Amino acid sequence: MKSVPLRWLIVTPFIVLTLISGITLYFVSTITISNIANTVGIQYIKEVEGRIYDRVQNFMEPLSNIVDTNLHAFSHRPALLDDLTPIAGRFYEQATPYNQMTFISTATVDGRYVSSAQDPINRGKHNIAANFVHQPLTMEGFEYDPVNFIGPKILSDATFSYDPRTRPFYLDAIKENKMTWSAIHPYYGYPTLGIGLSAPIYDQKGTLLGVTATSIALRELDKYLESLELVEGAYIFLAEENGALIATSEGGELYRTTEGLTTRVNLNSHPNKVLQLASGQLATGTHQLNVDGQEYLYFVRAISLNYGKKWLIGILIPSAYHKSILAEYTQSTILITLALFLCTGLMGSLIAWYIGKPIHRLNEAANNKNITSIQQLPHPLSNIREINSLSQGLRSMADNLFDIMQNLEKKVAERTSVLQGENDSLLENSLTDELTQLYNRRGLKQVLEQSLGKAQQHHQKITLVLCDIDHFKQINDEYGHTAGDLALTAVAANLKNHTRLAEDIVARYGGEEFVLVFINTEVTQVMQRLNSIRDHFKSNPVVHHQHITMSFGVVHANADSAISAKELIEQADKKLYEAKNSGRDKIVV
Repeated sequence: MKSVPLRWLIVTPFIVLTLISGITLYFVSTITISNIANTVGIQYIKEVEGRIYDRVQNFMEPLSNIVDTNLHAFSHRPALLDDLTPIAGRFYEQATPYNQMTFISTATVDGRYVSSAQDPINRGKHNIAANFVHQPLTMEGFEYDPVNFIGPKILSDATFSYDPRTRPFYLDAIKENKMTWSAIHPYYGYPTLGIGLSAPIYDQKGTLLGVTATSIALRELDKYLESLELVEGAYIFLAEENGALIATSEGGELYRTTEGLTTRVNLNSHPNKVLQLASGQLATGTHQLNVDGQEYLYFVRAISLNYGKKWLIGILIPSAYHKSILAEYTQSTILITLALFLCTGLMGSLIAWYIGKPIHRLNEAANNKNITSIQQLPHPLSNIREINSLSQGLRSMADNLFDIMQNLEKKVAERTSVLQGENDSLLENSLTDELTQLYNRRGLKQVLEQSLGKAQQHHQKITLVLCDIDHFKQINDEYGHTAGDLALTAVAANLKNHTRLAEDIVARYGGEEFVLVFINTEVTQVMQRLNSIRDHFKSNPVVHHQHITMSFGVVHANADSAISAKELIEQADKKLYEAKNSGRDKIVV
């Protein structure tokens, strides 16, 4: 960017301001009245927009509040999901205060599903829907019973197979692994749009328990926009960021179904030309729109819902509404403008000289690339307090700069050393299982791929063993997870004692599963070590004088084999599965 002298920078604004002042005086009547008129129009729009904004926020807020409440309850009390019948009562009570709420539901990982349900059109009564009452994965409708929660079956409701784990609300929540909005969609069999919010449920250990969700009918928003009393020729719409309509003030269809295919109506394809042209400008703020010679004041505001969802409110009012208050302007005098221009220009020149001279000296000293040039500046440099303060500050900075530069290199070196140590520690922790101090799955992947590559490069044999503790769940159930952790550490110690630390690999693959990798070792030697491991367990009880056993799946790759790490683990897993199914405490090769 081209630089300009300070004096011109001071003088020019004076001249520009003088011209602006003259023009302002000349057009004072027009501009003042026009601003008042525009303000009236904008105030009208913002008043209407504020009501719509509050209505939409209040309308949509129950979805996220209810999902948050249920997610918190199920995550901290997973036992609630063991019996979904009382949950039906919980959902019914949550839905009752909200006339717009169509579904509040939960689906478990084993396919059970329960929800409070309400007709999105003929609202006023909430019922219960469940797929586990009489037959698994069979959806039925029930009356609400305040005592038993799930009351008599509603004979008029259809009975059909229903697995929630195949439904979009479940799949989307699992895929995104967070609170997720569904796409706005027409309710099947009902002339209204709807939207849902779902979230995956995990217990405190990170185990997936299911998905909880809410769904709401948007028909009331469309009816609300239609009910607003607007100035003649005004339009209001509620749309998604891509222009897909949610509601409009003039009614009309919001989706079309042709030959079984349903599509949403978009602003750019709306039969109303005003709304069509509005689709070309969806940026938030105030805009001007001209439709066949008719001007509109057009305002767009974003509605930020919870969890990343954003909608747009668009309001268009004819400019004739607020421009009707414009009056004829009066002329201002050119002589006043000229005199103002000359006086202001002269004053600006004097101020520029008075301010610019000491600043010019500061500039020369600062650009001299020599600290002494700044230290030798006169004091006081100017009668202007701020310039003197700046000069003193520069001198102080010059005095401190040398000391700072001397210490900087030392501090950088010290900090670099600390960061390197922290990085090494983080790397080690990311590859090591905290409980057993063995490689974790990430560490196993890294060292296994390296070892496998070296073995194939040097034509060495490699044997991979996938093993796990038999009936480990019984140890946790009977003696507690602390005992289970002791069993895992004992197994890890036994495995390490029967492997070569420098050559073999021992890793905790996950849960009670472990992986052993033997490089350039015969299968007979591997079998001897595995039997030694088993014998150690037989001779040494692990927890509460109890002996444990392990099952082993063994895969051996010859020196010329081109097998991958993934294939080795998959084959070993099959062998382990065979050992488990054939009675456990076995080695399957």
